[in-house]
Amino acid sequence: MSDRTTGDRVDLGPADRFPPGQPHAVRAAGRDLLVVARGEEFFAIRDACPHQGARLSAGLVCGHVEDCLPGQEPTYTREGELVTCPWHGWKLDLRTGRSIIDPETVRVKRYPIQVEKGHLFVEMS
Repeated sequence: MSDRTTGDRVDLGPADRFPPGQPHAVRAAGRDLLVVARGEEFFAIRDACPHQGARLSAGLVCGHVEDCLPGQEPTYTREGELVTCPWHGWKLDLRTGRSIIDPETVRVKRYPIQVEKGHLFVEMS
């Protein structure tokens, strides 16, 4: 997908080109990004797993099963807020770019993204 750059903002095109819950590979200002829609929210992170560089856009958008004790009912949370690396299953938070296992050291760059007049804009600075 081509982009239109104005300063540090890149117009990714109509927001409705990004169906909810699906990972989308986007090239913006020379960088590979993963864009995901969740309802009216949009997320943009670098499209490379920090582990070994797999394209996160080839992964699955998912949630998280919370830890529980044996015999307890597992709880599924954060549906549509995480992406799983297609190579080794690492989960990254789409809101922050941080790993859910080691958020202080394992992360990818997150880019602010917003909808204006039906178009999706990402801040590249």
